[in-house]
Amino acid sequence: MFEISSRWSIDGAGRDNMGRYANHACKPNAESVLIRGKVFLKAIRRIQPGEEITYDYGREYVKLFFKDGCRCAACRVK
Repeated sequence: MFEISSRWSIDGAGRDNMGRYANHACKPNAESVLIRGKVFLKAIRRIQPGEEITYDYGREYVKLFFKDGCRCAACRVK
């Protein structure tokens, strides 16, 4: 689920939604941007071929849905 506002969310469960394949990272390589009601992922640094696309799902999402806390590459190193 991608929360646009307190009233609107987008369900990314559909297989045609490519955004569902982007994973969470506390140090992401992309960020979400909302343009005319559509969510896009925009690179915030150069993404190497074969590198997964990641963005920060946000603390609230991680707290609610990741029962063991964040396990992204940056957090596993700690």
